[in-house]
Amino acid sequence: MPAPDRSSLEQHLAETEYPCDRAELLRCAAAAGGGDSVLGSLGGLPHGDRYDDFDSVWEAVSAKHVGGAP
Repeated sequence: MPAPDRSSLEQHLAETEYPCDRAELLRCAAAAGGGDSVLGSLGGLPHGDRYDDFDSVWEAVSAKHVGGAP
């Protein structure tokens, strides 16, 4: 599944309060109507990691899709 573009991901996480974890990212994105690309990308993030801001989420999602993270 391709990674969502940055603006789409940012739009679906606009109401997210940081810092947060993967579960909160998924909850916020789903509530904002995130589709398979957005939810699949966030769902592939590691359990237990915390994200301080949108940039840290984007970095993690990008690394996952480039092959920089499992």
